[in-house]
Amino acid sequence: MKLAFSEDQNLLRDSVARLFHTESSPARVRAAEDTGFDPGLWQQLVALGIPLMRVAEDAGGSGMGLVEAVLVAEEAGRHLASVPLAEAVTAAALLARTPGEDAAAALAEMAAGELVALVPSAIDGDTPAAWPGAGCARYHLALADGRLLLVEGIAPGGANLGSAALAVGTPASLGGKVTVLAEGDTARTLFDAAREEWKLLNAAMLVGLGHQALKLAAQYAGERIQFGRPIGGYQGVAHPLADALAECDGAQLLVLQAVWAIANGEADAAATLAMARWWAAKAAAATATKALRTFGGYGVSLEYDIQLYYRRAKAWALVGGDPEGELDEVGERLWCGKAVALPEAGQVDLDFSYGESGRRFAAEVRAFFEANLTPELRAKAHHSEAGYDEGFCKQLAAAGLRFPHWPVEFGGRGVSAFDMAALNEVFEEYNWERLTGPITNQVAQIVMRFAQPEIKARVIGEFARGEALACLGFSEPHSGSDVYAAKTRAVRDGDHWVIDGQKIFTTLGNIAHYIFLLTRTDPELPKHKGMTMFLVPMNTPGIEIQPVHTLQDERTNITYLSNVRIPDSYRVGEVNGAMAVMMSTMELEHTGDHYRIGFSHMLKQAVAWAQSSFRNGQAAIERGDVRRRLAAVAVHTQVARALCYRAFWALENNIPNRVHMGPMSKVFSTEYYQRDAMDLMDLAAPESLVQGNLGLGHVEIGYRQAIGTTIYGGTSEIQRSLVAEHGLGLPKSRS
Repeated sequence: MKLAFSEDQNLLRDSVARLFHTESSPARVRAAEDTGFDPGLWQQLVALGIPLMRVAEDAGGSGMGLVEAVLVAEEAGRHLASVPLAEAVTAAALLARTPGEDAAAALAEMAAGELVALVPSAIDGDTPAAWPGAGCARYHLALADGRLLLVEGIAPGGANLGSAALAVGTPASLGGKVTVLAEGDTARTLFDAAREEWKLLNAAMLVGLGHQALKLAAQYAGERIQFGRPIGGYQGVAHPLADALAECDGAQLLVLQAVWAIANGEADAAATLAMARWWAAKAAAATATKALRTFGGYGVSLEYDIQLYYRRAKAWALVGGDPEGELDEVGERLWCGKAVALPEAGQVDLDFSYGESGRRFAAEVRAFFEANLTPELRAKAHHSEAGYDEGFCKQLAAAGLRFPHWPVEFGGRGVSAFDMAALNEVFEEYNWERLTGPITNQVAQIVMRFAQPEIKARVIGEFARGEALACLGFSEPHSGSDVYAAKTRAVRDGDHWVIDGQKIFTTLGNIAHYIFLLTRTDPELPKHKGMTMFLVPMNTPGIEIQPVHTLQDERTNITYLSNVRIPDSYRVGEVNGAMAVMMSTMELEHTGDHYRIGFSHMLKQAVAWAQSSFRNGQAAIERGDVRRRLAAVAVHTQVARALCYRAFWALENNIPNRVHMGPMSKVFSTEYYQRDAMDLMDLAAPESLVQGNLGLGHVEIGYRQAIGTTIYGGTSEIQRSLVAEHGLGLPKSRS
């Protein structure tokens, strides 16, 4: 993945942001509400060449790509620009592609400052469409009954939800002067590419709107005092805003992913574009609603700006018709082979894949499984620790596939996080457990950084060769997610420590060789400061394991420690320095990709069921309602993937202000995993009731697994608090 923009792109974005800040201030937006159009802003945009930015230089434009257009549109949305920007940019590009003198003349008028706007919905018969820019646009471009029309003189249609220059109707009902530019397949192809481009720019504007609405809400929540504290410190306020930030960030990433997919000719490019439009419309409306409610009664007062965002969040999304129709497009484009004309993307340096290296690595891992996964091992395969096989683990280690992301000096191959994502997807493909590796890796990474040389040298080698496993000893029965409330004591006795206490949810404790243990070493210090970490061999006298079986077909454990005596060499980090160690540990754990992969695999199995399950002679996938529900899940998995990959990218590239990205990907992935598992169970009923290791069995076990993923590694509530604090700047919503 690559998410960094070029220097020129950042300069463009900063320039238009400054322009909109001045020329589309809240006062200017309010002043334009009667007509829905700000002529001063329009002329400033014309002077910068923005309306013709997607037109080739030899045709009078600046020849910019879709990335640049998306960046401009997002800033326009952020500042509620009172011009039909998305419709103008796409209209200019359409005129430039349309042959004939009439199109060329209209484009020349546009270059001189006239407004031409696209009507983004095709018109058939007497079905009405929205005409953005009505009353201020010289011309409109519309597809009506298979003909591409240049329509002059559409009058304004009166007041509307978004206070936009807008009319609703057909060419006949609105009475404009009509010139036919193209007909038949040519007209349809030209219009379809323009409409798809409009979808991206409309989605980008909604993303900008949503992010700014969140900014206003976060500022207010940090200043408004109720019951002696800022309201942003209450989870009832902070957590909905954290969810909204994840949804808006996901929409932003999905828009850019669609642009990348078009540029690279990805098979799912058209489907991804439809996903972006649907999700942006959904996210913007939900975000603006949560933002307005943050203001309480003031939010519905016209003197507060947040209501401007609330109204436009819905109004802008509906200009192109019901956004839910995009789910039909997603389904038809993914599973029915529907093709659609797409716009030219131009130069795109972004990357949303795990790269060529990841593809090669996935092929290597797949070849290893094919060569070494015997029928006996395939029969043993299970998602939990029950699927662990020591011999196969050592084979993986010998092939450099156990911890290939480790540095070479520790026995790894130095592959990237995206190579590891590719590896984990292959593990899921073969239903091989992804539990012992990630947990042991988490402990090993901390041992590399903080352990004393003697232990580091020995233990890392054991892990690398597949000879040892680790488990986590953080939670205790009374403390749960509040790990720093742990009471397990470690008392120093010369060069040794004596440990007494108990830990719960020590998954792998029954087969692990080491437990990574959080202990209290100074009860007089504040709870975060009086703690120390140890790596304790599980064969040390005084350790007892009791099983705890879960509804996910998994075993976890309670671990009792009584007079457990270990040398100081097993201490990890400084005495009373557990906080620094734990922060590194949590950064490794707080991403959602481990869970997201299971989520995506569940969808694949549900789609396979829909393609092969027949009722009354019709495959389930042929039904529109089935495709629509599967399409919604497909969007959620794409958003989850983008958020997870962004967290990897930010960590690998040391991006500032990234702390919230891992928790955000985790909470989004797991919460939607749970919701969609429930829906897929309903969709595939009654077959989904039957347990199994293949096909719909992955939906059934997904339903049981998903609820646990919202708890593991810190509950969704903990993650939302982190997102609110670090992503929105809200006060702490927990003690």
